[in-house]
Amino acid sequence: MKHLMQQLLKPIGIYPLVYFRILFGLLMFCEGVGAVLIDWVQEHYVEPTIHFGYIGLEWIKPLPGYGMVYVYLLMALLGLFIMVGWHYKVVSFLFFLLFSYSFFSEKTHYLNHHYLIMLVSGLMVLLPAHRKLSWDVRRRPELESEVAPQWTLWLFRGQLLLVYFYAGVAKIQPDWLAAKSVSIWMSAKTHFYVIGPYLNTPAMIQLVVWGGVVFDFLIGFALLWPRTRMVAFWVAFCFHIFNSAVFHVGVFPYFMIAANVLFFSPEQIARWFFRRKTDPALLAQQPLKQPRWQLRLGAQFFILYLGWQLLFPLRHFFIPGDVNWTEEGHRFSWRMMLRTKRGAVYYLVKDAATGQQQTVWPHDYLAKEQLRELPKHPDMIWQFAQFLKEEYRRQGMQEPEVYAISSLSLNGYPRHPIVDPNVNLAAVPYNWGAKSWVTPRPEADGWPWKKWMATEDGEKEGAK
Repeated sequence: MKHLMQQLLKPIGIYPLVYFRILFGLLMFCEGVGAVLIDWVQEHYVEPTIHFGYIGLEWIKPLPGYGMVYVYLLMALLGLFIMVGWHYKVVSFLFFLLFSYSFFSEKTHYLNHHYLIMLVSGLMVLLPAHRKLSWDVRRRPELESEVAPQWTLWLFRGQLLLVYFYAGVAKIQPDWLAAKSVSIWMSAKTHFYVIGPYLNTPAMIQLVVWGGVVFDFLIGFALLWPRTRMVAFWVAFCFHIFNSAVFHVGVFPYFMIAANVLFFSPEQIARWFFRRKTDPALLAQQPLKQPRWQLRLGAQFFILYLGWQLLFPLRHFFIPGDVNWTEEGHRFSWRMMLRTKRGAVYYLVKDAATGQQQTVWPHDYLAKEQLRELPKHPDMIWQFAQFLKEEYRRQGMQEPEVYAISSLSLNGYPRHPIVDPNVNLAAVPYNWGAKSWVTPRPEADGWPWKKWMATEDGEKEGAK
């Protein structure tokens, strides 16, 4: 442990942090302005009258009216301040708070890259990325430093490694390997200019399936190894540009390209982007300007944070059921682009006292994106049932019972109810983990793992 702490606290060139501060701030400016210009903020925050918060955090609500538009424009401005290093610590903390607020106030549009940006923005608050080439240094020259502790760079590297690796782990499943979801996506993109006719070919589909597995598993380790680093970077560059062109995932591909540069040595980054020559041996002898207790606390945080990031995405392995169907453990686990769901749901509200029954259609209450996501997520189906319970109580119904009638197709397979239509969701408390009112993924003919499970069971029987 002592040797590990020495390595984590070893001084290295600060230019990687400066480089990433500038690129991160620029990308967050583009993210904030772009989300407003394409009406993304308006569609997800302004138009809905009901919002789906994360269970336990429902008290976090979006600002009314056009408030969230102003929040995103403010985040864009803060991104510029981060880029130039103006009051960096305060500004980066405000950006982290605002982005976290927007993230947790509406989960309908959960995206892994928003989760990653939230995490990274929080990490930026802790790092001395303002101690070189910043307005803070112009105002207070005593802040300037040529070095930073080594853990600050490895914090980003470790986070990226886990994102890539767990994306690869998630792809080792029958549906992905059978190209179920990929085939659906590509068939919907044949209209794309120039590349469209080539996207839905068998060769391209297999390239995406197997290339995605190999890329996610190996790219992080290839970026770590100096002999393969340059080739790996350009492979990752092409991979992310392809994702940007085909899947339109905002600034995420460019964020990852910018972050991948951090796998190069601090000396290379200083030379390429700042035209500065640095000697790692001399830098290692320079003192770090932070107090010793802060440095040690930062190194301890590094260990705890990456340990949590290593373990938390594995939780779905300990929850019964297929995560692609039940969604238990899907969020915050780097499970990216693994399933395509199409479904529908409506509700029956019964008055327990009179026996009267009403049919409720969610489109009377929800916005377009919410209607699309509601049938896919059992927790959202439950949350809307709780809303209906309170809504009908306000209308005078004493004991409303709420039943969800759902049908869902996962990756093109036949539709099946995702929640038990005979369960009164109004009376069911929400519990973490497997839920009795969520149906298991059906094992009808055609499901890839039915044959695999039967084979496995046969082998077990023969071994007894």
